[in-house]
Amino acid sequence: MRASLLVLLLLTLSPLAVAAPFPVTATPARVVLGRDKAVVVQVKVPRGTPPLRAVASTGSLLPLPATARGEYAYRWIPPDIRYPLLAVLAFWVDSPEGPPEVTTMHVPLLGRTTLDVATDVGAGAEVVVQVADMRFGPVRTNRKGRAQVQVEVPPGVREARVLATAKGQQTDRTARLDVPPEQPLLALISPDVLTVNGAGWLVVLGEQPMPGSELNLQVQGGSVEEQAQTPGVFRVKPEPEATAVVVDAHRKDGTGAARVTVPVTAPIVAHVPPPQPPPVVAPPPVVKPPEPPVDWRTYLGNLSVHLMAGGFLAGGDNRGPLASVGLGYRLPPLGGRFALEVESGLRQSVTHPLVEPLGPLDSRVVALPLLLSARVLAFERGPLSLHGRVGAGVTFYEQRVTSSFFTEPRIQQGRTFMGFVAAQAAWRFGSLSALFELRGSYAAAQASEIDAQLGGVSASLGVRYAL
Repeated sequence: MRASLLVLLLLTLSPLAVAAPFPVTATPARVVLGRDKAVVVQVKVPRGTPPLRAVASTGSLLPLPATARGEYAYRWIPPDIRYPLLAVLAFWVDSPEGPPEVTTMHVPLLGRTTLDVATDVGAGAEVVVQVADMRFGPVRTNRKGRAQVQVEVPPGVREARVLATAKGQQTDRTARLDVPPEQPLLALISPDVLTVNGAGWLVVLGEQPMPGSELNLQVQGGSVEEQAQTPGVFRVKPEPEATAVVVDAHRKDGTGAARVTVPVTAPIVAHVPPPQPPPVVAPPPVVKPPEPPVDWRTYLGNLSVHLMAGGFLAGGDNRGPLASVGLGYRLPPLGGRFALEVESGLRQSVTHPLVEPLGPLDSRVVALPLLLSARVLAFERGPLSLHGRVGAGVTFYEQRVTSSFFTEPRIQQGRTFMGFVAAQAAWRFGSLSALFELRGSYAAAQASEIDAQLGGVSASLGVRYAL
């Protein structure tokens, strides 16, 4: 098969290419329908050129990332057809002073078909089909003198030449190709947005600019007027209340059509309000600085809580268990060696005296001391510390006596003074300290039926937690 490039090169040249400002390349330069899936188009523009616009008469033209500064790249996808057609790609920039200079690129779309050839030279003849300047074959005929030849048909070709050679004789016939009479048509409007009181440019292109005498133009939302000196260029003006201008262009011979739509916007009018008088600024009010907040942590950090339990012995039957709970506050002066404490406790003693001849008695005394004391740090080394305590307060007590020789229990209540001195050892574990205390106290309970000592010597173990 031999293909001539002359026809294809002529098809790729646009009549506007001489005046066009931008060089355009397409790879591949022609498309065989059904085989070639896309064409890469590159357009070079000078530096400082406004944004480039592009449109195609058929197929899809998609922008690609630029490969270099001043270069635009596109991917053009052919339409889903099988008959030959010429595609027109247009590139331009909007100009504020006149119609745009449009650069066009023509891409021939070659259709592939199988031509069924019948000859009169019999079987075994060699058949060659010539389409334009391209030859396909040779293919030998069958016993009936027929052959099928696959050919590629460029746009604009309506017939093929069939050459059959057998036994030194050659026949030359013409075969008509069934190709639709479709021709390219492209329409564009510059700029891409029109204003209500403004105007733009309509450019209609085929293989060359299309004059108005060969077109039927239908305009919605505006009007067009052809420029006498430039065929294919029309002045377009939107109507006052139009939101878009739609132009439908048709070839009068019915072989092509195109549509273009452009939005219409109202002009933006800047409204500058009159200057306002300077506002009257009142002097700032005198703001009294707020009082610094009370840092309760300073005071709570000196508090401590202690809990102790043990036993006391005051002679005779005056003995029993005891427990106490207290709250202390360490005084900041003198390095915090002194502390004031308030303490509440519980003591109990049980006796069983024998009264002759009546029998034994069951006597229980429960005391509730409420004490105020002072604690002083006497010695400290590492986690070990020794303290001295002295305090006094009031003790409330209740005696309950039961026996088998009287039916109702005898209850007697009262209060008495209590004073004490104590030595206390503490072993610190962070905020918690283990305590051991030896205490000597005096609290005499004397009434008509009670004579007891609620003080005496006591030993207690406990803990203290510093907040």
